[in-house]
Amino acid sequence: MSNLWTKKRRLLSSISLSSSNQRIFVVWISLIVFLYSKLTHPSHDQFAHRSATTTNRTLVIIMGNLRGGEKAWDTLYKNVLDPNSADLALIIGEDSYLPLYPNSTLLKRAKLMCTFPEYTDWADAVDQINGEGWRETHLSYFSGLKLRRNGLLGGIAGYIGSGAIIFMIRWFLSQCIIDHDLLNKYERFVITRADHYYQCNHTINELDLQNNTMWIPEGEEWGGYTDRHLIVGRKNLLDALDIFPSLLRESPDYFISQAGQINMNPEYILKQVWMYKNLTVKTFPRVMFTAAISGDTTRWKTPEGEVPGVPGLFLKYPNEYHLTQNNCRPLV
Repeated sequence: MSNLWTKKRRLLSSISLSSSNQRIFVVWISLIVFLYSKLTHPSHDQFAHRSATTTNRTLVIIMGNLRGGEKAWDTLYKNVLDPNSADLALIIGEDSYLPLYPNSTLLKRAKLMCTFPEYTDWADAVDQINGEGWRETHLSYFSGLKLRRNGLLGGIAGYIGSGAIIFMIRWFLSQCIIDHDLLNKYERFVITRADHYYQCNHTINELDLQNNTMWIPEGEEWGGYTDRHLIVGRKNLLDALDIFPSLLRESPDYFISQAGQINMNPEYILKQVWMYKNLTVKTFPRVMFTAAISGDTTRWKTPEGEVPGVPGLFLKYPNEYHLTQNNCRPLV
């Protein structure tokens, strides 16, 4: 910028003009310099305006820790975001991405990032819903059942799995959606995770969301509905995320009495709550599978072998991979 003003002064000194013409000439040169600076150094407000006026009406939201690596994320961009003209948002643990993914392209691509605290005992997170009363009414009741190994309360001290974590992240996401007025900015939403490898095109915008209909991929139901990927319209989004509040809103035996405690895993509770809210769930042919790279964190499932044709990427759920091969061109 300083070089431009220096050149302007030199130009004026080399040109012989009347005083009135010189003033006009100065105005024109100043205007040119101003416009040049705006074109080459756009302000933060200009970027904010460009983002705010986006016409994309689909939002893909990644929940939880960043996993899967750039090879998986490239398939998200190529087979999900770009063909569906979709924006990206993240809701991730505070600073959880820093050790392994400080420069993740997900951070650069996302239009919005919300964070949640990482708890040592996720019972403290559940307290955020409606206070600590649930510990007496629900947690004490669940403690007397055989629920410590089925994953529903995973993340709470003494329980294995990640059920409490994934459902509380949904609660934190609902607060993010409300705070940022996302229901008025987007028409359909994809609630998913970072470690999916999308082997072929994932058609989102053609799925019919009328009559309270939501979509999940085939497979991995485990007595209910898979909790790893969901396509839902804005009308039903908050209901679809309202899992633990619904569980705590009813008596502690409300959902258990319908199928027996042995089925009280996250997938079962997801199905029961969505039925309770009169949501219709349909499945689409699977085009993605969950993957990991060396060093990825996990609370439940460890990788089981390298993905054929993708060096350095490992399978987490082989059944997802095999189902995907029925619907996509082979990787090798």
